[in-house]
Amino acid sequence: MKLLIHVLADLSVLDPTPTTLQIEAASLTGVQTIEETTLMLIPFAAAEPFRDFYENPCRRFLMPPGETRIDYTVLVILPDTRCPAQDSYEADALHLPTATLLYTLPSRYCQSDRLVAMANDLFGDAPPGFARVQAICGWIHSHITYQYGVSDTGTSAYDTAAQRMGVCRDFAHLGIAFCRALNIPARYVSGYCLGLDPPDFHAYFEAYLDGRWAAFDATAAARRPALVQIAVGRDAADCAWSTFYGYGETNYLSVEVSEAPE
Repeated sequence: MKLLIHVLADLSVLDPTPTTLQIEAASLTGVQTIEETTLMLIPFAAAEPFRDFYENPCRRFLMPPGETRIDYTVLVILPDTRCPAQDSYEADALHLPTATLLYTLPSRYCQSDRLVAMANDLFGDAPPGFARVQAICGWIHSHITYQYGVSDTGTSAYDTAAQRMGVCRDFAHLGIAFCRALNIPARYVSGYCLGLDPPDFHAYFEAYLDGRWAAFDATAAARRPALVQIAVGRDAADCAWSTFYGYGETNYLSVEVSEAPE
C-alpha cells in the first residue's frame, strides 16, 4: 500500500522563538518506507534535522515573528501484509530486552501504578499475550466515550478511567497504563491514520509481545486500514507535533491521508 500524506499548519509567534517539529513519518525498515518527502517553511527558515532520545525524526528552527506556514508532504510505502497475531506470550522482566523496561514503568500521563487493581480485576484472567491486549482495547472501546472537549493537555489515564470519556490521546494513554499495570511494555505512538474522520494527527499505542512491537488502537472496533508512525515515547509528552520554546499559537491545521496509486 502506498499513502500520500499532506500537512499544512500555520503557526505564529510574537518574538523570534526556538521551535521544534515532530511531523515527519519515520523510516522504519520492514515497517514503512519513505519514498518521497518535502518539508517547506514559509517564510524560509533553516530547519535542522535531529533524532531525539527515542530516535524519532525531528526538526528545530528559529521561528521569526509573525506567522509561519508548515507545508509537509510525504509518500509512504507500507507492506501489503502486516504481521498477524502470534501465539500467546508475555515475557517477564528478566527476559525482556533491556530497552523495553522503560515502558513498563509509570509515566506522567500513564500512572499504571494507580490502575493495578483495576487492570487485574478486568484483565487478570484474560489469556496472555495478544488476546489480553485486545481485551484491554475492547473494554476501552466499549466503556470510554469518544468525545471532543472533555479532556485537555493535563488529562491522564487515571482521569480517563474515572471520567469514561476522551479522545484518541486519552484512549492510548489508558491502554498503555492498563498494559503496564499488567507488566506488559507499552508505548505511545503519534502518527497518521488512513480513513480517520475528521482527519488529524492520530494517537495509538504499541505493546511489546512475542519479541516485537505490535500496534493497537482502542478508538476503533476493527483494525485500522493503515497507520503511519511519526514518533514513539512514554506518553504524549514525548510526542508533541510542535513545541514552542516561548509563546506561540497554532492558527490553522490540516492533515490529509489518502491512498496513492501504485
